[in-house]
Amino acid sequence: MMRNNKIEISNEEGANVMELRAKIGRNDLCYCGSGKKYKNCCLKKDQEEERMEQLFEQAEAVSDKYFSVKEYIELSGYPVVRFDFFLLEILNITGSTLYRYNKTSSSKNKSIIRKLYSYSKGFYKECLTCKNKCIKMPLKRIDFKSLIDKGLDIEELPKGLQERTAMNFFYIEFINGFAFELQEELSGQLDEETTYEIASLVYETLINYVADNCTRQCNNECIIEHDKNGYCKFCTFGSKKLPCPERKEISYETIKASETDMEHEY
Repeated sequence: MMRNNKIEISNEEGANVMELRAKIGRNDLCYCGSGKKYKNCCLKKDQEEERMEQLFEQAEAVSDKYFSVKEYIELSGYPVVRFDFFLLEILNITGSTLYRYNKTSSSKNKSIIRKLYSYSKGFYKECLTCKNKCIKMPLKRIDFKSLIDKGLDIEELPKGLQERTAMNFFYIEFINGFAFELQEELSGQLDEETTYEIASLVYETLINYVADNCTRQCNNECIIEHDKNGYCKFCTFGSKKLPCPERKEISYETIKASETDMEHEY
């Protein structure tokens, strides 16, 4: 959104920023009030914002298209728990973004996803013994001062993530670290601007996904019940069903689960 004193945008009149920008010629004075021509001021930034918005609009349904259930289990082994399911979704959202940008090869994308998997599992392991107890006591109240001191603007987060809970602290810290790790992985392959752009888009996408899906639709069950068996969730998420222990296609011992862990829907 524009922030200047010379232009007022009224939602009631149906006006919007995109319509206003469309009326500005490249050689006209920039709307921001700088006194510069639009092409030498905000044009590039506006074009980039528009491209980012288009990428957001192209978002597809989350599936295991970019990192399959099978690939995940081959890396993790059994058991797979609710946190693993959360991570599987996160990795596929990231894979989707890398695919849409088309700046890196499929093999490189897969390598990046595997490294992000390792980073995330390590982060989760540390959280299990962390003094903040974000995983063990996800609903407890917690101070966000350390996040704010690092430069986080709480007001820019979706409303649900602004609440000072240990769980939200985990989400914010995890996604921020995840995006930074992605940026590090891309830095040797792409220019600095593109690397930052992709990492920023992944950050925004994941933050919004957590707010819209994890919090509003799933009641954060993958974090609140992080260590609960997630085999059935993996089965329903994957493009191919997993062997079913109830049907004797695989043993409970193999998947390190019990009959009470199952969530059969047939």
